[in-house]
Amino acid sequence: MMLLKNKKILFIAPSFFGYEHKIAKKMVDLGAKVDFYDERSIANYYSKALLKIFPQIFYLKSIKYYNCILKKIYANNYDYVFVIKCEMMPIETIIKMKSLFTNAIFCLYLYDSLKNIKNIRNKLRYFDRVLSFDRIDTENHKNIIFRPLFFLDDYRRTKEDPVENKYEFDISFLGTIHSDRFAIIKEIRKICDDWGLKFFSFQYLQSGFMYYCYKILKNEFRETSKNDFNYEKLESVNIAEIVDKSKVILDIQHPQQTGLTMRTIEMIGMNKKLITTNQDIKNYDFYDPYNILVIDRKNIKIPKEFFDAEYRPIDEKIYEKYYIESWINDILH
Repeated sequence: MMLLKNKKILFIAPSFFGYEHKIAKKMVDLGAKVDFYDERSIANYYSKALLKIFPQIFYLKSIKYYNCILKKIYANNYDYVFVIKCEMMPIETIIKMKSLFTNAIFCLYLYDSLKNIKNIRNKLRYFDRVLSFDRIDTENHKNIIFRPLFFLDDYRRTKEDPVENKYEFDISFLGTIHSDRFAIIKEIRKICDDWGLKFFSFQYLQSGFMYYCYKILKNEFRETSKNDFNYEKLESVNIAEIVDKSKVILDIQHPQQTGLTMRTIEMIGMNKKLITTNQDIKNYDFYDPYNILVIDRKNIKIPKEFFDAEYRPIDEKIYEKYYIESWINDILH
């Protein structure tokens, strides 16, 4: 169904493991004409790190960056201006866009908590629709609509897909190393070793420099080598292949976030059992303790019987709710 047939969309989002391009492609598949631009005026890792601490130093660079974009697109009559995160877009730019694209519906989606995006509260009033993956934020701000993340076609599995009875891995972790993630991974790996379970991890770091920083600052890195980590990102199709070979996936959310990670939602698409540190998952419509084990990151306990049974399929309407097509439709309509 061509939900967005002939709709013109200005889509502005930060680069995030290629998801921004998958979102743009899906909107095109749904009939839209999409102009995509990176939300950030900077690209390298060190600048992104500085952005989190001193966002004001990139203000003039961002103004210039967005002015160049507006010179290219000022005459376009967009139906939607769809922005994700809005971390670097200056308020002046949003105001200018609203004066240029007077017929457009301005939509903002936040895949981070409000407290983690500097100055975002001052930008919310300029959008017609604001949605967030963070349930707690939406409870505290009535003008923000709760909308969790999505899974891509790469992670879509149907009831007709064959179930792998002989898994290569009992537990797998695939993700970026930050906060206390590596310490938790080490602890769960030891539990698996004690039980004779096979544990796989793809531990991504943004750079070798980041590894050496952690080596100095974090005790759990003291006995590691640089080769214990991965510095090239996995494509979604490769992630899905590993998930297919795994009985259970481990999810460790950032301790400063309550919203569910992309990996959690992708496991809905793949009909996969999950171990997670995110206590808030119990408030979601797909939660089933048969499929999802919630652990305390400070006191990890995993009952062995959790591995004994296969995944129990969830209601089809709930399943479809988390598909990328439904996500796009909820944001723009």
